[in-house]
Amino acid sequence: MLLRYQKELTVTPEYLDELNHVNNVHYVAWMQDVAVEHSTVNGWGNQRYLNSGACWFVRQHTVNYLHPILLGETVQIETWVEEMQNVSCLRKYRFLRKLDGLVYATAETKWGFVNLTTGRLTKIPEELKREFVKKEKD
Repeated sequence: MLLRYQKELTVTPEYLDELNHVNNVHYVAWMQDVAVEHSTVNGWGNQRYLNSGACWFVRQHTVNYLHPILLGETVQIETWVEEMQNVSCLRKYRFLRKLDGLVYATAETKWGFVNLTTGRLTKIPEELKREFVKKEKD
């Protein structure tokens, strides 16, 4: 089980906007990508969610932009589940410059766990919670 997941990427021209820094839509796409990858490495890939009859849906994204990311820079994206409640979770992210650890941005996503048949929020299975949230004393 990986409580924190990290991905590294190097910024190429397709990520840039007219101001020559990474466009904000890419931060959100990267958040989605690392969340899915983190879930998958913990044994909860798309097929497992489909088989369970429920999966995560975004309720809210928040991004705090601190420094622009520029062409050629290598970015480390970290993610972890901060908390899980009965039907929702809060996932956090940090975007760091690999060279020196400068924090480009911090972010979070509020996810709802939704029954695929009814479209309504449903209780998160305990086995799923155990894969992502560990108590400090453990």
